[in-house]
Amino acid sequence: MSFSNEFRIHGNLARDPKRGRTGNGVTTAFYVVAVEHQSRHGDSVQTSTDFIPITTYGKQAESDLKYLAKGKEVSVRGRVRSWYDSVQKRGGFCFEPEPGCVRYIGAPVSRSTEVPLEGEHDSWLQDYEAAMPQYDAVPHTTRPTRIAVRA
Repeated sequence: MSFSNEFRIHGNLARDPKRGRTGNGVTTAFYVVAVEHQSRHGDSVQTSTDFIPITTYGKQAESDLKYLAKGKEVSVRGRVRSWYDSVQKRGGFCFEPEPGCVRYIGAPVSRSTEVPLEGEHDSWLQDYEAAMPQYDAVPHTTRPTRIAVRA
């Protein structure tokens, strides 16, 4: 049996990327890609948007911080990582592109000051960002690479 852990998304940055560092001093870039999709319900078509949090590391992060900005179109391919903090009994997921798998699409976008997301997604994103320092404290080699599914 073969398992796959891969994602592909294409959308626009919801805001400018944020710079960070791991405990080992590796540069990180965190940004959110807004992905719009349509679904049919009878004769009507409904459009909704998903907000996918992306974290890149090292040289990819440096490039992302230099070339990406709010509104920039991007295509990303990578894998989903799960994490769990046993002390706080809290876990989550991170979407991490493979090196070289972030494509910048279209003309450069001029940088603006960071504008927070508004509406129903605010609290989710704030919780996610609050949990990220816990995730960064876990060495890559000890992070789980597969998500266990119970039947």
